[in-house]
Amino acid sequence: MNLKKNDKLFFILKNIQLLIKKLLNKIIKYSDIENRLGQIESFLAEADNDKKLEWEKHCLNGQYYRRKIISELLNKINFDFIIETGTEYGFSTAYFSTFGKKVFSIEKSKILFYLAKKKLGNFKNIHLILNDSKNIKKILDQNKIDRESHVFFYLDAHSENDYPILEELEFITSSYQKNLIIIDDFQVPNDDGYGFDSFNGRKLNLKLISTSLIGKNFIYFPKISSNIETGRLRGYVLVTNNEDIKKKLDTINELYLFKS
Repeated sequence: MNLKKNDKLFFILKNIQLLIKKLLNKIIKYSDIENRLGQIESFLAEADNDKKLEWEKHCLNGQYYRRKIISELLNKINFDFIIETGTEYGFSTAYFSTFGKKVFSIEKSKILFYLAKKKLGNFKNIHLILNDSKNIKKILDQNKIDRESHVFFYLDAHSENDYPILEELEFITSSYQKNLIIIDDFQVPNDDGYGFDSFNGRKLNLKLISTSLIGKNFIYFPKISSNIETGRLRGYVLVTNNEDIKKKLDTINELYLFKS
């Protein structure tokens, strides 16, 4: 078949386009972006009407056992504050507010911040903050979160090429001695069924955060297999530097203490 010069160029570009499309589809499938885009679409539709925020369905990635574990801990431990980084759609923020504590949630995306603000307006114990969680020290100081307070941290602000988790952990573990930290989208050892973030070869796992954990810390992972968990199946890890909180963690049947 004889192709003119322009036809050949079009043929080459068309094939490059198809190749890129296939590559992007693989990236989307692997990184869970497809599911996130679906949630954004659903959330935007909700934001335009007065429908009740369906946080019960979507909070904590819709994972039954994760919610069971966290609910048990928040009922057992008398935290003074709940700090969330990465408000996103506000589903988990709404869930945290049901425990009656003051909830501070930090979101750096203006679009997500204002959408969440609209949907969470009736939750009186939620304080939304438009900021980058890398500025966590300044944010907590401005909001008078005392270093002696019992604080529950839910860290979920990481995104592509951005791991504020490293700054967050270094500050929290060096400044708060009565804390419990949960990190979302974390690699769970020996269970590949749980998804986790990985950008440019940098996996969100123990190796990545090891130098950001200051002092002695106790690390727990879900004992529940991903085969019986529900929802989006995202991995997570629990970290504390407090002996009393560790004792409470030891009573949760669905967790195990990680020993390197």
